[in-house]
Amino acid sequence: MNISYAVLSGGKAKRFGSDKTKALYKEKPLYLYCLETGLFVSSDVMHISKDAEKYKPFLENVQYLQDDLEEICPMSGLIKAAQTAKYDDIFTVSADAPLISSDFVKFLYGYFKDCDGVIPVINDKSYTLMSFYKRKVLLAMIEDYKNKNYKITKSLEKFNIKYVCEADIFAAGFKSRMFTNINFQEDLDKLEADNG
Repeated sequence: MNISYAVLSGGKAKRFGSDKTKALYKEKPLYLYCLETGLFVSSDVMHISKDAEKYKPFLENVQYLQDDLEEICPMSGLIKAAQTAKYDDIFTVSADAPLISSDFVKFLYGYFKDCDGVIPVINDKSYTLMSFYKRKVLLAMIEDYKNKNYKITKSLEKFNIKYVCEADIFAAGFKSRMFTNINFQEDLDKLEADNG
């Protein structure tokens, strides 16, 4: 697949209480799971954060990029991905989703035809940070960002986005658990207790 793959670590972790991207799950920092998945599916893997230096030692074949826009938010990370990506098809994932699999990325890419983006939906929630986008979609967010309209779903309204329902996702053998985001320490504790 000729895709770019962007891991976003731009959050302020106010709910978690510390830098959750470096919190350990099975003795490995959360962000590494997403990067390692990316290296299975893409030759253009990016890790975007507000402080790239803190992720040393760097993995080979990963670009560590500074999110240098003034207001750091998921939208600013998406814009940076679009500005840097080698390919026009870009998969984006937040660094707090350690269960993302390369098989799922390939599965979702199968839907990425005749549209501007592909977003999975689980329990009526659109996972905008576990999705594919055309570069033009993310670059168009610059205008919304400048106007302080940081809501990704609103910015996507002008594009042809394909939503993949949970029935299709589950039928393909994927579990809802894969969509676990770590927002609180309790989320991480539960993931560990479930023996991931």
